[in-house]
Amino acid sequence: MRKISALVVTVGLLASLTACATTPAPGAAGCPPTGDAASVVTATGAFGEKPDAKVPSPIVTTETQVSTLIEGDGDEVVEGTPVLIDYTLYDGTTGAEVEDSGYDGSLNSPITVGGNALAPLASALECSRVGSRVAVAIKASELSASVNGGAGEADDSPDAAYVAVVDIRQSFLPKANGRHVLGEQGMPAVVTAPNGAPGITVPASAAPTSPESHLVLDGSGPELTADDTAVVQFTAVTWDTPSTVATSSWTNGGAATSLPLGDAQIPDSIRDALVGATIGSQVMVVVPADEAAGTPSPLVYVFDLLGAL
Repeated sequence: MRKISALVVTVGLLASLTACATTPAPGAAGCPPTGDAASVVTATGAFGEKPDAKVPSPIVTTETQVSTLIEGDGDEVVEGTPVLIDYTLYDGTTGAEVEDSGYDGSLNSPITVGGNALAPLASALECSRVGSRVAVAIKASELSASVNGGAGEADDSPDAAYVAVVDIRQSFLPKANGRHVLGEQGMPAVVTAPNGAPGITVPASAAPTSPESHLVLDGSGPELTADDTAVVQFTAVTWDTPSTVATSSWTNGGAATSLPLGDAQIPDSIRDALVGATIGSQVMVVVPADEAAGTPSPLVYVFDLLGAL
């Protein structure tokens, strides 16, 4: 199986327990189910350090199941949340370890709950809290398909499992949450779907010939610096008529991405617009055609600034 860490660096219900309605957790309605496939797994050791896990084998499952081993007290992980994790992966057939993340901070690209990348593992973290350690039993066929870029076949037949013991180290905003800022005349208009994905309407007027930026939502978090790697979701559309979507993280896998602001490959117009902007903001950037690689049209980017590494 291709290593999970390699994919992450280069790059969703059966309630068996009753939970308080104000504190969703695995097993609660609308959350990943618990079950025997996950609850038989035990692990000792401190959060953030490689666990000493016992994985009885063979483990088979008909669905992804989650069991909480250490209850964290951080933010709740919801649909769309990007998270940083450490993990150890086991073969449920033999109980043998397959790989781990290193537990040294080197795995620093987030996975997104509800995104396509590692979909069954990422979605299993919904309703848990930052600081938690969870055991996740995943159908082997579904995890392998997601690692290889596919969705896998949805069925409820028993299948051999992979078991992951996951520490949820950090989470980021699922979408920009700043206050609305009045639009500027002659600039595109932006509306956002409930999940945060922007819809961009380009005016009939000619595009500006120099870079321009505008705050759509003004966040209240820390300011991004040139040394930061921003965690973002984004959409880019062409200015020329008819305006079309050139690229979008919201629809191309649904996963947040890491944007190192010091990378020389980042266009100056984008870097200049994002450095100094605050986490929680939604920022529009108009990139002239001579900077818009791969298209003869100026591009209109809308970035949701979800966090920084």
